[in-house]
Amino acid sequence: MIAPVFQPELTREECHLIALLRQGPQSVAGLAEALQAGVGYIDDVLEGLNCKVGLVRLFRCDTLRYGLVE
Repeated sequence: MIAPVFQPELTREECHLIALLRQGPQSVAGLAEALQAGVGYIDDVLEGLNCKVGLVRLFRCDTLRYGLVE
């Protein structure tokens, strides 16, 4: 018998961020605008999401962007 795989529960915001990040790397400001939230709040959500699914930090044109580890 195969042991069940642990799948963390995601919040609505985290699910939305995953959908946006699947389209390509995104800046924190772009994600905040898409969710109509503050940059500090998005930083907190990204930190939690990184612990659950893994994110990669990318620098493009001197801007920090995040992408999914897939």
